Amino acid sequence: MKILQGGAPKCGNFWLYQILQQVMQRSGHTVTSFIQRQPIYELAKTWELNYPSQASIDVLDVTDLQYSYRISSIFRMPLESIADYVEQTDHVWTHSPICKRSGELFSLFDKKVYIVRDPRDRAISAAKYYTSEYMLKYYPQELTDPQQYLEAHFEELMLEWVWHVFDHLRYSREHNIHIAFYEGFLLDFQGELARLLDYLEVDLSEKEREELQEAMSFATLKSKNPKHLKKGQSGYWMDQLTDAQAEQADVIAGPLIRCLNYPQYKGESMSYSPEPPHQDFEELIQEIITSQQPLYQE
Repeated sequence: MKILQGGAPKCGNFWLYQILQQVMQRSGHTVTSFIQRQPIYELAKTWELNYPSQASIDVLDVTDLQYSYRISSIFRMPLESIADYVEQTDHVWTHSPICKRSGELFSLFDKKVYIVRDPRDRAISAAKYYTSEYMLKYYPQELTDPQQYLEAHFEELMLEWVWHVFDHLRYSREHNIHIAFYEGFLLDFQGELARLLDYLEVDLSEKEREELQEAMSFATLKSKNPKHLKKGQSGYWMDQLTDAQAEQADVIAGPLIRCLNYPQYKGESMSYSPEPPHQDFEELIQEIITSQQPLYQE
């Protein structure tokens, strides 16, 4: 079974990767790796990366012009043949948005899993990551305080999330993409895991599912990856975003936030859609564009 996992940065991609690895291993599926057979791998294992296993993960970048594989934010090389690459791996991680090559890429994988997270929590998490000691080492910038970074880049982070998520939702039925929720794994792990296993057509016993949940608990993963994992919470945007930022989030992403059944206002209970939304995406995109009109008015 070949699995492609996707998601905008800082939406729980690392957590999803670990869960999928556990599922494949516990169900007896092979887990081969492209990067672990490349000459750069042995050297990369000596690098000071963001978490211990980062050098061993098959990460793929996809654009209209090129496929490339990379190790963290440090090493990147183009691929001559995407088909040859996929033959040498069983589990690939990508942050890439939908582009002209996406249809070809999706056709090469048996299963596609895309993870979604509340964009307001995601923006806060991204600001902390982009100003972390690790990122500043390789990508130095003047803004080193997470709050200042969030204020400067909030609109950009929200817009990135909107179109990344919208396009994957729009193509989810055509390409049989399973939509997973960060909040689902956080608030109802067994329920979210059951949806994932049904999609993967994998059967695990109740004991195996409980063991997997324990192995994948946020506390367990954070103890092994302290630099990469921080809070493991949902809804903290309600306390950390200003009223102006919350209003801006609604202008940029309000229609999609409501489509996914995330809370719209501060003080509301945490919620999310447990199933992939079945929307008229032409209508939804018009709602998003209309909502965003104030961004482009003088």
